[in-house]
Parts: sequence; structure tokens; C-alpha cells
Amino acid sequence: MNDLVSYLLPSAIILAVMYGLYWLFMSNDCAHKTGRSYLLLSVLLSLIVPLLKIKIKVSPTANYLLILEEIIIKPDQIAETIAGSIKWYQIVVPIYLSVSVFFLFRFFFQIGSLWLMIYKSETIKKEGLNVVLTNRKNIAFSFFNYVFIGFETTRQNQIDKIIAHERVHARQYHSVDLIMLELLTIIHWFNPFVWMIKRSFRNLHEYLADEGVLTTGVNKTEYQNMLIYQTFGTNYNFLTNSFNHSLIKRRFIMMSKGQSNRNNIFKMIFILSVSIIFSMFFSVTLPERLIAQEPGKSVPAKKENTNIEKTAQKEDVFVVVEKMPAYPGGDEARIKFLKENMKYPQEARQKGISGRVFVTFVVEKDGSTTNVKILRGIGGGCDEEAIRVVSLMPAWNPGLEKGKPVRVQFNLPIMFSLEKNKKVEDSQQALPENK
Repeated sequence: MNDLVSYLLPSAIILAVMYGLYWLFMSNDCAHKTGRSYLLLSVLLSLIVPLLKIKIKVSPTANYLLILEEIIIKPDQIAETIAGSIKWYQIVVPIYLSVSVFFLFRFFFQIGSLWLMIYKSETIKKEGLNVVLTNRKNIAFSFFNYVFIGFETTRQNQIDKIIAHERVHARQYHSVDLIMLELLTIIHWFNPFVWMIKRSFRNLHEYLADEGVLTTGVNKTEYQNMLIYQTFGTNYNFLTNSFNHSLIKRRFIMMSKGQSNRNNIFKMIFILSVSIIFSMFFSVTLPERLIAQEPGKSVPAKKENTNIEKTAQKEDVFVVVEKMPAYPGGDEARIKFLKENMKYPQEARQKGISGRVFVTFVVEKDGSTTNVKILRGIGGGCDEEAIRVVSLMPAWNPGLEKGKPVRVQFNLPIMFSLEKNKKVEDSQQALPENK
């Protein structure tokens, strides 16, 4: 679950920011090829960057510590993690996967329906394209080098202009964009910016096709009249470049604007630089959560670990390594151990003491836990209880740096909470006495 969220969230943010820059600075320009390239880069960066991990190592002497997942201790001896107490993902994840599967099946259905239409229809070769003459009324769209034309279209003597239009789609591989966008939808169907970027891609495809047709010498007025006629058709599916796209007015405006000026080049350089720098922030891997280290209160060393600690003091302690130490059985096993062994001190309960205790410890080369100290305490016996239980943890799988075991330091927040019990006491006091 955490891995899924840690991928989808930055991916969605990157796509949103990059599309926002496009919409603000480029959506009204006539640099359609540049706009298409930028949007393609936006999609690719949003999908790839969250997978990249550029590690920035923290100096062993730096006064920062990696924080493990917080544990909550309550007087009734029920301990839970903050993340573990939230069960929303048990509902959200199945919904997410179900909708993604729906879009995946829709994608395959669209591919299949196109090939079925090709199989059932007459296909002729014309100017390097496969023209599929369908029995559908007044349609015109393309998919790679296949141009699908309805029977009424051919009667109107518009086929040459339609083929010129669709040839641009085929030569510029617009269908590749559409397939990539459908795959993006499978992953990011929940992201409104995905639907916005799909619409912008389709618009750009039509602008580019119009531009390509007019550069061949086709009369603009005749071409625009044909577009108006074709507007009454419908798009076949999301994987096709439809000749009948319903943005005729805007396409006419773009035809009248002409080519973009050189200022758009500098604008593109600026937007691209900002986008790439922003995106790369999500590929930098730092310790997940760090706090400043403060002078700690040491726990008396266990006799069996005395020699280990004396020897270890002479060696470097790392915060982040190539392979971090792992508790046997994973985090769930570590949390379970702490749940079963840590108690809320009686002194703290009587004095109403609650708060967060920060415990620092080192996982040694042999996996043992040493140098257990309190960075921030709250008293009332909570500090000593935290030290006691952390010191009892079984041996970890040691961390590795360049293939060799190293010492790695962690910080563990433990929340001693009286909140629940106070609410119970207050509710009991509010109850009327029986007479």
C-alpha cells in the first residue's frame, strides 16, 4: 500500500504541475509540435521519475536520525501504529484496482473492436494508407495507418481531403500518443489532470493535422466547409484520431493565427527547465523522516553487550546505507514485539503524564541493538520503559554498505497516550448517579 501511494502521489503531482504550466503558457500558442512534445515529456516524467531513486547519503557525523514508524502506548496496554489504526486503504485499494481493471478491459475492447471492423470491412490501399470502407454512416477517423471512412463520406467526394488529414495523423504517430494516454488512464484514472491532458492531446492532434493539410495547398475555405460537414459525425473510440472532433471554432481560430514566433522558444525553455527541476525533486531519496539529534540519556549497558559497545564506539555510525537493517519478520513483527512488551508506567498514569518519547539506538554489525538512549523524554517512568523494551529487541539483519555490515542509527518515537482513558473518565463523571 505504501509503495503504491508513494508512486501515485508524486506521479500525480508532477503531471498536475507540468500540465498547469502548459495550460498557463502554451495552450493558446500555435507551436503545436512544441506543445505536443512538452505534454509527451510531462507524461513520461510523471511515470518514470517516481521510480527513480537518487540517493543522497548523510554523513555519519551528521546530527540527524532516521525515524521509524511511531508506536502508540495506552494504559489498557493496547498499542498501535498511526498507520495501522487507519483502515481506509482496505476500502480504497480494492476500488482503485477495480476501476483500473475496468479501464484495462476497455483498452483491450477498443483494440479488438478496431481489428474486428478491419476484418469485416473492405480495405483499399490509397497513398500509402489502408482505407477501411465501413458501413457506418458519416464517420472518418484513423488508427496508425488505417483510415476508417463511412459510406456517406465517400459519396460526398470528400475522401481526398480526409485522407490528407489522416495522413498527418499517421505520419506523426498520433495513435502512439493515444495508446500511451489510455495506459496512463489505467494508472491515473482518479487524477482529473489526466482527463484534461487527454483532451489537450486530441486538440493538438487536430491542430497539427489541419496545419499539415493546409501546407499542401488545400484551399482553406473548402477545407473548413468540409470540417463543418464532418462535425455531425461521431468519434468511434478513444484510441482513434477522429476527423470529426468537436472543436471546430477553435480549429478555425488556430488556422487563422499562422505560425508561432520565436518568443515561444524562450518560453518553452523556461517552462521545460522549471518542469524538469521540479520533477527531479521527487527522485531524490533522503531519510524518510529526520529530527535533530539532542544529547541523549544513556541506558546502562547490558553485561553481554559491554564489549560490543566499547568496540563499536570507535567505528562510524551511518544514518542511511545501501541496504538498511531489517527487523526479522519485517516492521509488522517489530511493531508486534513492542506492543506485547511495552507497558504504560503506573507512575505516569497516576500523575497524568503523556507525550512522545524519542528513543535512539544503533543496530550493530551483528544485528544487536546497542547505545539505546532517550533523545526527548517525558518522565514518569516512560523513558525507562521505552529504553527497557527497545533494549530487549532481538537481533536485526544488519545494514550493508558496499556489501559490508555497518552500524546504523535509528530513532523511534513512542507515544504514551492517556487521551482515550481521560475521555472514558469524563463520560463516567457526566453520568447521573443512581438514587
